[in-house]
Amino acid sequence: MNPRMDTLCSMLSCITARGDQHTHVRIEETDRNAQLKSITLEASPGDWFAFAPGKGRGKMAQMSPLLIADAIHRHHCACDAVVLTLQNRSLVAVYIDLKSGNPHGYSAQFKSTRQFVRYALGLLEEFHGVCLGELRERYVIFYGGRNSLLDKRPTVPQRASVSNSRPDSAHKRQVANGTRLYLREFLA
Repeated sequence: MNPRMDTLCSMLSCITARGDQHTHVRIEETDRNAQLKSITLEASPGDWFAFAPGKGRGKMAQMSPLLIADAIHRHHCACDAVVLTLQNRSLVAVYIDLKSGNPHGYSAQFKSTRQFVRYALGLLEEFHGVCLGELRERYVIFYGGRNSLLDKRPTVPQRASVSNSRPDSAHKRQVANGTRLYLREFLA
């Protein structure tokens, strides 16, 4: 892995996969009642890593004490996964959340996680002198969970839909439990 990416990776405690050690990212929902339990993103070896910001939150906040969850602060929430990949001279952040049924209530999760990523990148530059270039962000909701043979959808998302996504208007994709997708589909 690129030494600059490795420095950023070392700043986080909830890494789930690294491009120099893994070929996929497994994203799991911990809520027992969720219909969509997991998906897997296939990835080529390279300058990328994934982390689970939700696992770094809570009363014991392993990722950062800034993300201690309580009822008072709405910004103390996180999406299920973030994949950061270095492409040419820019860093692409893919913020991912799994939802069961009709996806809603994800905006604050994306906004909070986005601010944490920007904060980490600011610390990386300020204290380590490392800049990873322009930050391009993608917001993706996977929803559903039920297996259906009749649910036919395009296998590759429209590039504009993914690249123009925002925290309030994420790219949504219905999937079945255990679906395997290619990470590159969401990097365009």
